[in-house]
Amino acid sequence: MTAAILAIVAVAGGLAYANGANDVSKGIATLVGSGVTDYRRAILWGSAWTGVGALLGALFAGAMLATFGTGLLAEGTTPTLAAALAVLAGAAAWVLLATRTGLPVSTTHAIVGSLIGVAAAAYGAQAIQWSLLGGKVLLPLLLTPFASLLITGLVLRATRARSASGRVAADCICAEVARPTRIGSAPASSAALMRGVAELRIVSGTAESCDRDRPAALRVTLGHLHWLTSGATSLARGMNDAPKIVALALSASAIGGPAAVSAPVLYALVTAAMVAGSLLAGRRVTRVLAEDVTPLDNRAGFAANLVTAALVTTGAVHGLPMSTTHVASGGIFGAGAERGTLDRRSLLKIALAWVVTLPAAAILGAVAYAIAAALSG
Repeated sequence: MTAAILAIVAVAGGLAYANGANDVSKGIATLVGSGVTDYRRAILWGSAWTGVGALLGALFAGAMLATFGTGLLAEGTTPTLAAALAVLAGAAAWVLLATRTGLPVSTTHAIVGSLIGVAAAAYGAQAIQWSLLGGKVLLPLLLTPFASLLITGLVLRATRARSASGRVAADCICAEVARPTRIGSAPASSAALMRGVAELRIVSGTAESCDRDRPAALRVTLGHLHWLTSGATSLARGMNDAPKIVALALSASAIGGPAAVSAPVLYALVTAAMVAGSLLAGRRVTRVLAEDVTPLDNRAGFAANLVTAALVTTGAVHGLPMSTTHVASGGIFGAGAERGTLDRRSLLKIALAWVVTLPAAAILGAVAYAIAAALSG
């Protein structure tokens, strides 16, 4: 394996690790914040589904590969290995720095910022397809957190309005089989004298009433659904983020020489690094979203994750590079705003980190390019 391929593997793995460390929080923070489970179990759950989503990205996120390959560079631009490596390194440096300080930032924003900084330094600003970058990348990144905030707030408002109409909001569905009854002293084997037949009854209510009145019934609670939407969010995140990193690494590998790394190998590498980052360093940012932004309950966490999973999965399949960070955080912000418990100091701190991400990653990418160009020269 050549030095170029080793460098590509190292920086791609570094970015994937940083992504896992920062972004695993986006699918599991509501589980911890609402008291459904503890940090250890939540991180294990989110890491597992992130890995599944990253591998599924190889099958269903081909549009994302095209966007983040050489699709953002103007026609006629000849990529260089130093520039391709610098894009990965600049994005990884910013995400790792943000993770260290507990700030939930967008890997997608970091990649875009690093790409802009590197492309401007290596090829000139005219080498960037600004119209494509604005319409297909920056616009979805800008609009989706507001969409997530609005939709989550509307879902919670609708369910709370229903519960305020005089009934306690149901959060459990019970399924049980009602046995037929015998008439008088007829023997149990006399089917003709049995009143009715066994039937399946579906009853909704609160988790407490289901537990008290139907202890033998099969129950699905809002807590169970919360786990499912958390897993769906983590899966969507893996599908959305892994192809971006793989696309950049494939572009670098194609420049690096005949011993190019194949897409399946890169997907396996990126998946392993994302899971490792989630497991080893995912707690710091998770704590910020779970504890600092707003108090959460099962209903709010479920709604925020449901909206996040739906939006991010749609973006991954159609090649729209949404930021799971922004969408998931927007959902949590929406829950806090609807309940009137949003911590504005935490909100401003996170929003500032989002604003700083593009220029910071651009600067780090340009610095990485200068170092890579000097070493290759």
